Amino acid sequence: MTRAKRSLAAAIGGLMLVAAAPAVAQASVVSNQGLIRTSATDVLPGQSVGDIIVVGHDLTIGGTADHVLVVNGNVDLLPTARVDTVIDLGGEVRTLPGATVRKLLHATLGNPFWSGAIVAGLGALVAWMGLFAAGIVLTALLTVIAAALRESIEVPLAELEKSARRAGLSGVFVTLAVLALSGLLAATLVGIPVAALCLALYAIGALVGLAVVSVWIGRMIIGRDRAREVWKAALAGVSFIVAFSSIPIIGQILFLVLWLAGVGVTAEWLWRWRHRRKGHRAPT
Repeated sequence: MTRAKRSLAAAIGGLMLVAAAPAVAQASVVSNQGLIRTSATDVLPGQSVGDIIVVGHDLTIGGTADHVLVVNGNVDLLPTARVDTVIDLGGEVRTLPGATVRKLLHATLGNPFWSGAIVAGLGALVAWMGLFAAGIVLTALLTVIAAALRESIEVPLAELEKSARRAGLSGVFVTLAVLALSGLLAATLVGIPVAALCLALYAIGALVGLAVVSVWIGRMIIGRDRAREVWKAALAGVSFIVAFSSIPIIGQILFLVLWLAGVGVTAEWLWRWRHRRKGHRAPT
């Protein structure tokens, strides 16, 4: 890793150190403390801080700082300023005679290349963080669902093992039916809550079915004998699903197929449960 990249990583790392504090720093010595600001900020002469991040506003430095990151704002370095690294994205850097800066990286949004690179980079970072968070939540949720259904999950697993293709086709038909019904209900003001309820029940059923699919995949990966505990198989299966789904296009197609299979598994499970109840109620 180059020195510039290490400096950028250290500056961004300051974002995690501390939450908002006053806009004007106190005129006292503060060592190794990260600061994040969403307002105009002054580092007074004689003050020493660690890493500083300012978003959407200007930063004036008259003291000493380690790494400085300013997004969409200007940086003014007074003659008494002593800074290791300054990174300014989208503003201007004004250095007065006497100021000392070891490394300076300046990218103005007026430049089409930098503008596009910054926007694309931030968008990709946000998208990646969103997918990462969603993957963690999905992994935990499906593992918990599978563990909660451990006493009865063998029934839908047996149906899935018999014909995964049939489960997928059932999921397609159920999904189309739910979408069509929800669309008709949403056409009227009174039917909107009912449509929302239908979609919520559909999502719950799909998650339950996806937990069953995760156990099925997990047993294929680590073996049935080594995955006797349902939650272990579910964890292995959903980890595979989340990891593979991060592949562009192919991963999303796979996730859609597994989602539909999960919907079909739940639908068939409920259908068979309903018929069993009718059989028990039938007169002998």
